[in-house]
Amino acid sequence: MNRPIALLTDFGLTDHYVGSLKSVILNINPKAVIFDLTHEVHPQNIREGAYILSAIYPYLPQGTIVVAVVDPGVGSRRDALCVETDRGFLMGPDNGILSMAVGHQKYRARKLTHDKYFLKPVSSTFHGRDIFSPCAAYLSKQNIFNSFGPAVKKIYALEVPKPVVKGNRVQGEIVYIDRFGNAMTNIGLKEIKRANSFSVLVGKQKISIKPFFGAGKDKELIAVWNSSQALELAVFNNSAEKLYGLKLGDPIELLAP
Repeated sequence: MNRPIALLTDFGLTDHYVGSLKSVILNINPKAVIFDLTHEVHPQNIREGAYILSAIYPYLPQGTIVVAVVDPGVGSRRDALCVETDRGFLMGPDNGILSMAVGHQKYRARKLTHDKYFLKPVSSTFHGRDIFSPCAAYLSKQNIFNSFGPAVKKIYALEVPKPVVKGNRVQGEIVYIDRFGNAMTNIGLKEIKRANSFSVLVGKQKISIKPFFGAGKDKELIAVWNSSQALELAVFNNSAEKLYGLKLGDPIELLAP
């Protein structure tokens, strides 16, 4: 057994933090397969980390152990968790970072309290290194899930805004903006039946849905159905965020013709 370990953090790549996580893992399991999801979550932005993890999670190799550390409450009374789903395992603080990936699927959760699996001494400011990484490394070698600590019935879940369907309108909002300045909304194809027969209202501006980014004109704000089957606002070869002042929470409406 050698389950792969995937890392998602807000640590960036300038400092020693990511290297420390990987070193701890490899000291425990020299054959560990480690890969990065991202380390560029904006600092302390739990919701952003949860969104990114949820977008990636369906595509991870079966059995993957995810270590997700966006942890402004490190050292406080928040719990450290390992969550088991049908796809694999998720480790991180119980602050909502894991909740969007878990979604509505069945799961089992345990607190990470058995310090046999911790790196010692445990720092109060770096649980990614001293708790989550070593626990993931031991779990990658054998299934020790049941010995991590007491069972948890329910993990902390972020309040995720859901689209509202009212007659011929679907009301949603921007929930994530990527590095290209494209704005993802919480409106998915599952909310509607006729994907391309709708127009989109952004503020007071009505825009159309295009089949791909390049179908938009220069500096034209368009909408596309993205790879996650969610409505995305974009400007071809430019930043929709900067050109149109888009921000998280901005309301979006789909309008039937």
